[in-house]
Amino acid sequence: MLSEFGGLGFGQFKPALGELLVTKLAPINARFVALCTDQSALDAVLRDGAARAREMAKPTLAAAYAALGLLRH
Repeated sequence: MLSEFGGLGFGQFKPALGELLVTKLAPINARFVALCTDQSALDAVLRDGAARAREMAKPTLAAAYAALGLLRH
């Protein structure tokens, strides 16, 4: 970017940056739109993410409970 826009004003850089962002973010936007229109797919993604987060948090949560002297059932 510096070699292409170095020394030029922001007015020339800004449109090129906008085009690059649109191009790079298009796949993310397409996935977002697809998920928003498919409630069951969105629920599955959220459910899977929550399960993974729970598993990743288990050791930290167990250590916190142990440090506080709390019992876990």
